[in-house]
Amino acid sequence: MQERPLHIKGQFLEDSAKIGQPIHYSLQVIHPKGQELFFPGIQSAFGVFEPVKKEYFKTKSTADGNLDSAVYTFRFFDIADYQSLSLPIYLLQGSDCTQVFPKPDTIFLQRLVPHPEKINMEQVFQQVAIPTLSPKTDLKNVFIYGISIFILSGLIYWVFGKQFIRWYQLYRLWRKNLDFRRSYQRLSRSISSEPKGLQNLEKAISVWKSYLENLIHVPFSTYTTKEMVDNLRDKRLVKALQAIDSAIYGGNFSEKTMDSVKFLTEIAHGVYQKEREKISSETRKK
Repeated sequence: MQERPLHIKGQFLEDSAKIGQPIHYSLQVIHPKGQELFFPGIQSAFGVFEPVKKEYFKTKSTADGNLDSAVYTFRFFDIADYQSLSLPIYLLQGSDCTQVFPKPDTIFLQRLVPHPEKINMEQVFQQVAIPTLSPKTDLKNVFIYGISIFILSGLIYWVFGKQFIRWYQLYRLWRKNLDFRRSYQRLSRSISSEPKGLQNLEKAISVWKSYLENLIHVPFSTYTTKEMVDNLRDKRLVKALQAIDSAIYGGNFSEKTMDSVKFLTEIAHGVYQKEREKISSETRKK
């Protein structure tokens, strides 16, 4: 029997939208039952479209093959009259992935002012209320106050010096770590094999990468797995990230997935401790 061809369709669910308004884009593909494929994650770049969330639906069997679909929520802030979008799907072929794009779809901008060129600006200016001017501030008092603040700041820095700066750096480091652990743990508790659970897994990995980027100033969101392993110097990270990608893009959720989620917490904690030691050692040297 001849294998049925691939059918992919991407379209906006709205014809038009206002700036900043949530819009929805549906991506559907009918493919042979043995073909593995992935949908783009919300961490990807989509031009002027800012991703908000992705809702993935379970695979359905049809007479033409398997049907996979997802709905993406976007916002855009560009003032062009219309915008076009074509999201690809990724076909898994051996160790490589091939991008397949649907026909682009267009959404139009709803303007709050349909004809701005017809506005009478002179009439608008005449209707603007002009506030009453308050008395001028005494420049002499402002100068004295400014000099006093400057001298006081200099004294504080001279007494406490760079030690105060180090304390503040350690506090910021601790605060960012606390915020990361709260967000990561909250998402981790909601991870499951269901579409909503896999979406929480994808968000948790995004939070993890963003935290490490801010911590050691390395662009992990754009790095490959090998580049991340080279920077973090832990070969166990390869299997952990592979297990997580397999769950997000392939639906292969298992105990290894949750073990990998916990392991990423250990990685983040280790990097955090190294940064604390680095700041503390610089303080002792001073």
